[in-house]
Amino acid sequence: MKTKLLSLALAATVAFQATAHEQRQASVTFVGDMEYTSFCKAVLKDDVSLMRRSFNNKVGVVASRKRDVYEVLLSQENLACNGLGIIEFSKERKAEQVLSYLQTYSQKS
Repeated sequence: MKTKLLSLALAATVAFQATAHEQRQASVTFVGDMEYTSFCKAVLKDDVSLMRRSFNNKVGVVASRKRDVYEVLLSQENLACNGLGIIEFSKERKAEQVLSYLQTYSQKS
């Protein structure tokens, strides 16, 4: 039951609007469960430290163990940015550092 609720609650949609004059600078709008926007922000900034803190902050909320938090949130059905799972979103945004970090944890699962 908790997983079903999590699936509904964790969709964070990110819409991007970039101007022609700005290089990869994007105006970002977060829609959905705002409690999980830090995950999408970490990808946008390619910030591993923010991603790590985001996962650590969900221990006890999503699951009782850190490993379980990663397992739940790395599932595409449970956490989405711009309609994509967090790993796919990282690939799309070319967030190489965050992608490497996430892939390390997804291989452990």
